[in-house]
Amino acid sequence: MPLRSETKIPVIIPFYRHKEKLDRCLAHLAAQTRDVEPVVIDNNVENRYFTGAVNLGLKTCLRSSSSYYVILNQDMYLAPDAIERLADFLDASPGCGIASPLQLAVETAGHVDFAGGLDAFPVGSYISGPRAAFTEDREVYWAGGACMMLRAEMVREIGLLDPNLRFLGSDSDYCFTARVRGWATWVVARATGQHEAGASTANQPDPVLERVKTDDILYFAGKWLTGDLYRRLAYEGSKLDPSHVASLVEHFQGVRKLLTDRMPG
Repeated sequence: MPLRSETKIPVIIPFYRHKEKLDRCLAHLAAQTRDVEPVVIDNNVENRYFTGAVNLGLKTCLRSSSSYYVILNQDMYLAPDAIERLADFLDASPGCGIASPLQLAVETAGHVDFAGGLDAFPVGSYISGPRAAFTEDREVYWAGGACMMLRAEMVREIGLLDPNLRFLGSDSDYCFTARVRGWATWVVARATGQHEAGASTANQPDPVLERVKTDDILYFAGKWLTGDLYRRLAYEGSKLDPSHVASLVEHFQGVRKLLTDRMPG
């Protein structure tokens, strides 16, 4: 959908089933203390999955003059000042490319379900605990796609989300890509929202979706963990096996240590 005002912060919302959750999400956006512009991507006729919908939204956002864009799940209900808190943090932190709120539990009062990502493979593990334990902003390995504010400058530099990760992993993958390019990811303690995790797929077994998830996990492993993607794309990669790569890495680590030991001071 077109943006009505370039002064507002665009909020990309992939929408799939459960319109009552989308309506609740939009109601929370309407109550924000910072002007926003919802960009709803309807996946009900053509299911682009999470990443395809976000990338379509980002292409729309790139036409705006906003300094920031937000990715938001339809089942994420932001506190009224959440967008303002995230934007204020990015305003004050030029090296941060991605800012995310605390994700509060819906059914357990005073509990934080997500305060930053730890393990990303195979399905992710998170920092969580009582709300009182999270009083300071913190730099994290990766943020969750339920809500991420992206710096527009960073998006223009590093591009869109990896479309090979259609449903799982594109959030952590994007954070890793940003970090490789020098952009940090932070969780902002004073920005909060309630997340009904898994609400878009709950009670709806879908073998096609499960296959997509499995494909995502395998692609993520090949991209970041095993070197399979490099071996498929590079001339010299096709001639390497994992054991040989490991021995080469060990060799160059030894060379680096030797050179470091010889450096003055």
